[in-house]
Amino acid sequence: MWIEHAMQKLSDSELYSRNELQQIFLTVRSDLSDSAFRWILYRLVREHKLFKADYDSYGTVEKKFLPEYLPVYSNEADTLMRNIEKKYPDLCFVVFESTLLNEFLNQQIAQNTIYLQVDKNISSYIFDEVKENYPGTVLLNPDKNELIKYWKKDCLIVLDLISQAPLSKSSPHKISIEKMLVDIIAEKSISSSFSSSELPFIFGNALKSYQTDRHKIVRYAGRRGKLDKVIGYMEGGA
Repeated sequence: MWIEHAMQKLSDSELYSRNELQQIFLTVRSDLSDSAFRWILYRLVREHKLFKADYDSYGTVEKKFLPEYLPVYSNEADTLMRNIEKKYPDLCFVVFESTLLNEFLNQQIAQNTIYLQVDKNISSYIFDEVKENYPGTVLLNPDKNELIKYWKKDCLIVLDLISQAPLSKSSPHKISIEKMLVDIIAEKSISSSFSSSELPFIFGNALKSYQTDRHKIVRYAGRRGKLDKVIGYMEGGA
């Protein structure tokens, strides 16, 4: 049967998106319609001939289920998060800190930096508010020169939160892995905290260790103007 012939074109060591599978099936059956392909894909999954490994990722071999990324913050970052959430319960914000990357890096980050991302319309207001209560250095959207001049250990950097960023459903103020993988390239104040040579390791370790929604990564990377770079690292780490 032609479906078995198409399945023989798949590698047991690879994962395929729905679109990639459809293109492979079309090489065997060029008149295959979208509705027919959807039904075939559904049937192959039900019959355990294909396995859904992640969002829009399928393989011929059942993979170990990957856990959700749940970052563990320092006491300083956790306290900051709780205080802001308590004072501004309706505020959309995300907290990240550079030492969260140590899980994925070869060369560990010793000097931590905390990042608070909030709506750009009120970021300057939140900056003034936080600066009065935070014991260390606080910077607002610093450029490279400002980072070099003013950065200190445990520095707090307030950044504009890009709209439509992929947020964690279970903990919206903690960074999602999809957002993190784009921000470490797109946000210069974050990318300056580690060597760019570490990016292949970060992507490789993150994609192999945790559930990731690659469509969210792609959409957010496009919004931040880093689509080509992010896709390149995703393909290298997949």
